[in-house]
Amino acid sequence: MADPIPILPSDEAQPDSHSLVIVSFYKFADFPDHTDLRKPLKQLCQDLHLSGGIILAPEGINGSICGTRESVERVLEFIQTDDRLKGLRQIESPVSPEQEAIHHGHSSSSPLAAGEDAPFRWDHVRVKLRKEIVTLGMPDVSPIEKVGKYVSPNDWNALIIDPDTVVIDVRNNYETRIGRFKGAVDPCTTAFCEFPCWVEDQFQPDGADAGHAKVEKKGLNENINKNAEIPKQKMPKQVAMYCTGGIRCEKASSFLLSKGFEEVYHLKGGILKYLEEVPKTESLWEGKCFVFEKCVSVEHGLVQGISSFAMGVSSLLVMLTWRHQSGSMGFLSLLLLVEVRRGEREGKSTTEAIRGLGNYWWSGQRSATSSKA
Repeated sequence: MADPIPILPSDEAQPDSHSLVIVSFYKFADFPDHTDLRKPLKQLCQDLHLSGGIILAPEGINGSICGTRESVERVLEFIQTDDRLKGLRQIESPVSPEQEAIHHGHSSSSPLAAGEDAPFRWDHVRVKLRKEIVTLGMPDVSPIEKVGKYVSPNDWNALIIDPDTVVIDVRNNYETRIGRFKGAVDPCTTAFCEFPCWVEDQFQPDGADAGHAKVEKKGLNENINKNAEIPKQKMPKQVAMYCTGGIRCEKASSFLLSKGFEEVYHLKGGILKYLEEVPKTESLWEGKCFVFEKCVSVEHGLVQGISSFAMGVSSLLVMLTWRHQSGSMGFLSLLLLVEVRRGEREGKSTTEAIRGLGNYWWSGQRSATSSKA
């Protein structure tokens, strides 16, 4: 693994010591004693007044932390004192003035966004112990043992326009709905752990009998008829996958290789690195990219999109709507978007809108439960 990506200030301006940064990081590693790191890591984050979330598992570490640049660097250096965790893959993003205020206040009403790429929380640091650092539901699938070929952002376009390449978006439907690469296949999953089922139903292993297969999966997109028979495609000559920051693709590529796929590629650094490095005039990206830890969408140059917070909230609500197909949930989605956009026009914080309408929905659920009792 390459040396850690240095977190350096811009050449144009020296940031002030109190300005904040968010750094997302991960590393797959053989880490059976991961539990030993939890207590000292959490204590250090608390001492340095960081916000964020970190997952420790036998397969490595995955996290997103927010704080002053000096504090964040100290935590990353501490993590990498363990040789197995050296060479963390890192992505840095700026923090808005509103988010700075929330961080410094450590407000319990802060917006939450716990995603598969970045387990993030604003009001304190969570250091959790899990079976996997990104949940595929298959702990035995190991990027440490086998992983696809990394493709740099500058070489990505040539790969995905190749007619022999099948491009797969490994993200979930609430992310793909606001942006993806031109011509990419969308598995329409609501969680990463549904990806293996989609692959097994979609592709026919080489040498297998031709025919049809029944779709039988738990929790997969309800738009797919569970009893329908669909034809399986032959394994493509080469597969190119991408996700937000790269972690899901490492696990997904390892899974495909274990299933007999031979040429498996994935975008190094994910969509965020592509948007940062590839000029808009040369880009094959269409739309915006949903970012978990800031609950916003970003465009080329990692600039937040127009009404970015509203778009982020909308995407989260779409995810909830998929999981709770009910009239009340659809009404809440509409009402929350109206409130968020009204707050934007008036220059107000959206935090209260989220908290208030969240309480409204939960109180409605409690009333419905009581009435049935």
